[in-house]
Amino acid sequence: MNPDPREQPRTVVDPTTGRPILMAPLRQKRPMHTGQRKVDAACPFCSGNEAATPPAVDTERDDDVQDDVPGWIARAFPNLYPANLHHEVIAEGAEHKEHPSELDAATWARCVALWQRRVRAMEARPGVACAFLFKNVGAFAGASIAHNHSQVLGLDALPPRVELEREMQRRAGRCLWCATLHTAEDEQRLVWRDAGFAIVAPEPPKLPNETWLLPTRCDSDFLAAEPDALGAALARWFGAIGTALDQPPCNFWLHQVPATLRGAETFHWHFELQPRTGQLAGLELGGDMYINSVPATRTAERLRAALTDR
Repeated sequence: MNPDPREQPRTVVDPTTGRPILMAPLRQKRPMHTGQRKVDAACPFCSGNEAATPPAVDTERDDDVQDDVPGWIARAFPNLYPANLHHEVIAEGAEHKEHPSELDAATWARCVALWQRRVRAMEARPGVACAFLFKNVGAFAGASIAHNHSQVLGLDALPPRVELEREMQRRAGRCLWCATLHTAEDEQRLVWRDAGFAIVAPEPPKLPNETWLLPTRCDSDFLAAEPDALGAALARWFGAIGTALDQPPCNFWLHQVPATLRGAETFHWHFELQPRTGQLAGLELGGDMYINSVPATRTAERLRAALTDR
């Protein structure tokens, strides 16, 4: 039977704002494995349940066995309920763990390596200008599957938020992420840093407990990041969030500009992590403005204390 064309994902543009909207009726059919409506069924992302998902397109594993059998550490496959025509899932860790703070640095390093390959492969597809990597944790943050996983969406243009960041950088005439990193320690917004990466609370934060992870040098190429070093930084970051905020639901995403769109410009790639400890209400949703009651210094203080306790 031919699929109903009305259910196929498509991108439309809101004529009042110019913002793209991904219309994806098929996503209504997703079985919920989180929240109050969760089904009593085996996790499709766990090792041994590979047949419950589309065939893998890539995996991280320590043997040379085919992808769709146990033994993998991270596994990428097409999303069964895609938001557009280029939508993949990456299951992170073969064991059933539901919060990123439960995964160790070695596992995160393997996930980074797979993220990089999937971003590169996605951006090589015809019609894809940018791969957007993101992670939803918990029902309140939009996850339908509890098992740790991230997603990669192939988009035909940069997301409006990233395009706005580029424009603000052009107006400033300097790297805005280098600037916030330069003042973070003196302003008591620095959570942690080593030679390669830093975790900071941005000033101002949009919502409570927002933090960023970014390279300590002005680096435009996420695909060149060293997986072991970045995996260790991610494990430290997620661990601090999990300890300080009691494993909150959260959203996590990568802001990067592919080389094909960047040209001679630089764009300091970075991850942003938003614990869902605050609410999106009328001003946020209707005005694209934010109300935040937790200062950046308080967030940084709590996370530094959590790192000391670990």
